[in-house]
Amino acid sequence: MIINKTFLVITLVATCLQAYTQATLTNLGLEEWTTSDSERYEAPNAPWQSANPAVDFDLTATVDPVEKVTDAYSGDYAAKMESATIFFTFTAGALWTGDFELNLTDPAKSAKFGVPYEGTPTNLQFYYKYFPVNGDSMGVYTILRKWNPNTQQQDTIAYAEVRQTQTVDEYTLFDLPLNYYIENVLPDSIEIAFTASAAGFEYIGQVGSQLFVDEVTLQNEVGITQVWTPEVNIHTFPNPVTDQVHFELDKSISNTILLIFDSTGKQVTTLDISNNYGSLYVTHWTAGTYYFLLKNEKGHDLSSGQFVVK
Repeated sequence: MIINKTFLVITLVATCLQAYTQATLTNLGLEEWTTSDSERYEAPNAPWQSANPAVDFDLTATVDPVEKVTDAYSGDYAAKMESATIFFTFTAGALWTGDFELNLTDPAKSAKFGVPYEGTPTNLQFYYKYFPVNGDSMGVYTILRKWNPNTQQQDTIAYAEVRQTQTVDEYTLFDLPLNYYIENVLPDSIEIAFTASAAGFEYIGQVGSQLFVDEVTLQNEVGITQVWTPEVNIHTFPNPVTDQVHFELDKSISNTILLIFDSTGKQVTTLDISNNYGSLYVTHWTAGTYYFLLKNEKGHDLSSGQFVVK
């Protein structure tokens, strides 16, 4: 699907992400960046990763695959991806959720894809500009996965992909709907990737193609608020649930209430949280996905999440 001959042949790496609390994606606005130890480049903070570390091994490189720019749709910064030549090899500018560990003996294994995530968004939205060279095409994809202990592999819960060749010279909203293959199952990881040259894995692309991206969001069609930068994390267990679901806060906050919604967005109940803990019996609830929103006594949104009733 994406990226280069030597450093970034994107194959969808099956990472075993089996047990963790409710994960929340941060830095989706691409405002947070860190200067490398070598001071040769800046890189966006987690969950984002790029092939920028490769420029430390090619002192002739004049372009970073991903660059922080002030030409943003909103906020102070956005990400610019630019396809270039590194180590005499075409390298598509790309940004993805995951990690990068340069493997000189097997460079294709340098890119690691996927970060912990529990959620069932319906759409991936972002603002972008694109300046292709010689008919190049940008590529975007997202995948939701869940580890299957029976098969010892990751199941694909949902997937979406787009390629586009048109020049877009002003920031434009792109709405990419996800296709679900397995219903009423929460994923445990998400992969989101952007690239300025979509056919990079086939060693095809054009040096100089540029893709700008800002304000990445995951949308839920039922219109329930999702708190992307929570003040408190909530561990929800078991999930999926058949009898009793438990909610455990990672810090003490007084006078909080949990609002529970069904998949249509209708509020079905509330739960007072005391001593950082609460529980609900859902034995007779209709099977499906339910959403929760934690509020304090002033009505401020503190955290959000979801669980599945089987």
